[in-house]
Amino acid sequence: MILRLMGVLVLTASSSAFVSTQSSNAFSKTLNSITQPSSRIPVLPAPSINGFSVHSKKTPSRRSTSSEIHLSVNQIVDEFYDPILLQHVATGGLLALAGDVTAQSLLSEKKSFPPEDWDKARTAAFVIFGSVYTGGVQHFIFSFLNESFDDPIKRLLLAQFFFIPFCYYPTFLASVPFLRAGFESGGNFLDESTIERQQDLFGETANKIPSTLLRNWCFWLPVQFFQFSIIPVDLQVTYCAAFGVIWNAILSWSTSSSSPVVTTSPSTKQGLIPAFNMTMS
Repeated sequence: MILRLMGVLVLTASSSAFVSTQSSNAFSKTLNSITQPSSRIPVLPAPSINGFSVHSKKTPSRRSTSSEIHLSVNQIVDEFYDPILLQHVATGGLLALAGDVTAQSLLSEKKSFPPEDWDKARTAAFVIFGSVYTGGVQHFIFSFLNESFDDPIKRLLLAQFFFIPFCYYPTFLASVPFLRAGFESGGNFLDESTIERQQDLFGETANKIPSTLLRNWCFWLPVQFFQFSIIPVDLQVTYCAAFGVIWNAILSWSTSSSSPVVTTSPSTKQGLIPAFNMTMS
């Protein structure tokens, strides 16, 4: 009897220990689930208005904006320090010098080279125009035409029927009379007599544009068709400027008999034509 009672007590104690162990394990799991964050917590979507997500936009800092501006300025400076561009500017100026001296020599009475009555103020104006427009501006015009159009006919038509009447002539009329009259007056560009001289040169040149433009198309259309079809892009400015010297000689010879000669002063013996169209873009 005593043995049976001891067996019941042992069995009861074992059952109680097992139950307590299971309860403590369950309690520990529950406690851990509460105290430790779950890795399976769902990510809530961003708030939206009428179906469109709302995100905060980053406002660019002043430092990033200034760095972008600095980078853009450096790119522009690098573009103007392009060796090919500098070569074209120098070539345009040198060939403008040769073209105008040749044109004045053909119009000179004694046919000397350089002419004895060399109008250096006119030549200086053409050299500046040749450097800036013939060498510089045409560098970008030809690059644009070659990169944008594969057909040489389209390049030619844009060059002769858009850039010539709407870029070349306005630039020439705005710059060369102003420069030449200023150089003739010794640098007094805003003097009253200088302004009158500028207006005279402007009117003289503007009146000759229609007839000069027709001659220009007869000469430059075949020349530039060959240019846009055969000549490499890096040599097109030099090619065009070289033919500009020939063009000046032809134009000087064809207009020399009809050009009026004003004998008031050496600086006014020759107008801006025939050395007008140094290079047609």
